Amino acid sequence: MTASNPRRSLFSRLTADPYIWLALLLVVPAMLPLFAPGYFFKAHDARHSVYFLVEFDRAFRGGAPWPIWAPDLAVGFGYPLWLIYAPLAYFVGEGFHLLGLGFVAATKATWALGFILGALGTYRLARRWWGPAAGLVASVAFTYAPYHLVQIYVRAALAEFMALAWLPWVALALVALWDAPGPRRAALAALTIAALLMLHTVSMLTFVPLIAGMVLVLWLRDLRARDAGRPRWPKAVAWMAAAAALGGLLAAIFLIPMLLERGYIVESQWVSATYNYRNHFIYPAQFISPAWGFGYSVPGRGDGMSFQLGLAIIPIALIGAAAAVWRRAVSLPRRTEAAFLALVSAAALVMMTPASTALWDALPLVEMIQFPWRLLAIEVFTLALLAGVAAHWLTARGDSTQPRRLTAIILALMLLLVSLPYVRAQRVPVEPWRETPLAVFDFEMNFKDMRGMTRWSERQPLDEDSPLIAQYLAGEEIRRAAIVVGEGSIVAQEAGALRARATVQADGPVRLRFYTYYFPGWRATVDGRPVALAPDPPNGLIGLDLPAGEHQVEVRFGATPTRALAAGVSIAGLVIVLALRLAGHRRT
Repeated sequence: MTASNPRRSLFSRLTADPYIWLALLLVVPAMLPLFAPGYFFKAHDARHSVYFLVEFDRAFRGGAPWPIWAPDLAVGFGYPLWLIYAPLAYFVGEGFHLLGLGFVAATKATWALGFILGALGTYRLARRWWGPAAGLVASVAFTYAPYHLVQIYVRAALAEFMALAWLPWVALALVALWDAPGPRRAALAALTIAALLMLHTVSMLTFVPLIAGMVLVLWLRDLRARDAGRPRWPKAVAWMAAAAALGGLLAAIFLIPMLLERGYIVESQWVSATYNYRNHFIYPAQFISPAWGFGYSVPGRGDGMSFQLGLAIIPIALIGAAAAVWRRAVSLPRRTEAAFLALVSAAALVMMTPASTALWDALPLVEMIQFPWRLLAIEVFTLALLAGVAAHWLTARGDSTQPRRLTAIILALMLLLVSLPYVRAQRVPVEPWRETPLAVFDFEMNFKDMRGMTRWSERQPLDEDSPLIAQYLAGEEIRRAAIVVGEGSIVAQEAGALRARATVQADGPVRLRFYTYYFPGWRATVDGRPVALAPDPPNGLIGLDLPAGEHQVEVRFGATPTRALAAGVSIAGLVIVLALRLAGHRRT
């Protein structure tokens, strides 16, 4: 066999599949608010999506290749945000920023990339299982699912949006690995798994069981098959286990510190009161309600946001579910997978209603999901694929190619047009201060319950606890150091994102405080020699004792042994993945 030109082969594949271009073209209307001036700062987490990137950039430029510390959160005390909040979406945004985009523009570019990734990944997965017509309809159903639009234009949940966009790629990589197990596909699957684990912490709790269930279905399907010869599934299971393990190794740089060091923050403040799952169940009528709003989820039926499944998606997906379970229907490839999607859709619906309260109470870690309606993200994925099943079933019934194509296009356009009125955002002008740490203070002055605490905090920070507020608001140089016990003066000081220095003239023994949270990873030197730190009450700030005389004091944030070990594990995982890719390439 002669080798073909790779570029020509790629071009041939793209031109041979016009549906993929139509799928990508139909994504554009959903992105139109991103191209308009301004930004939807009134959306729930819109300010977070920008100023988290500001904080990420400050930490990254401050010398942290894998940021942990957000220096301006908690009224300037700083907070280990990316210890518990998966950072990968902000690496993407930082990449756009380093290319020259402003913080708002970089955030918009990240949103746009998420739209494209979600549409293309869903297309490829549905096409692999049920053909190009299914790919087109599933892609459009995914893009225009109401909750998908809620995620961006109502909630502005950037990391969650990106995790959902990546979910089809994880499924696609694992399906490809199961169908043709080997080292190269195992390496690729490991990379997709690791990315999902590092995109959104809460989505990890919902998407990982979904993916695990899908793999189990693949195994059960092949286990029941009565093909002649040696069964293929043991090899597939082995490579799938290897991919999962490698994915965990690659994500260890985030997972290990999150699991072992999360006790250093007051986690309960993020799962109680407003964030208690009991206050956020969906009532059945809300799944089909056409009401749309930019408000919040509240206890009871008076929610200001939509939980609609999709008035056009529901009937099409029901046709797909019927085709999956009706054995006398037209021959349906991957019938088992389609039936699994229908089962998951039904289970997720029940889990979002008050009828499932006992299950939520019984399941461990489930309170971290905070809002049961977050399971609508699963519905976006499963119902979109079931819509693809319906497209396959409807287009496979005729003999002529043109009517089949027309049917798929009509379905896709109907899905788009029904949800198009929801493609709108509350845009406001991008004032310069919104792309600076001032945005953090503006938010925390209005939402004081959002000020994070560490284990050493006796209370949430009050305005009077932080002299930094006035400095930030006045645009002054930040001065973090102060003598709180004893007599003396601070001759000079400076502060960066991950360090602070002070020249102290002490008339006698003094207690020096830095208005930064005490937290593992902060280290101090006095006149070049390491010294011990201790938390000062009531906020748990960095404190240290100095003798009389002039001293050069520096505090700097760095890795802990746990974080260093986690980084080493991820590097080892990356080496193994690269070796598998190279080994597979040589075999090919």
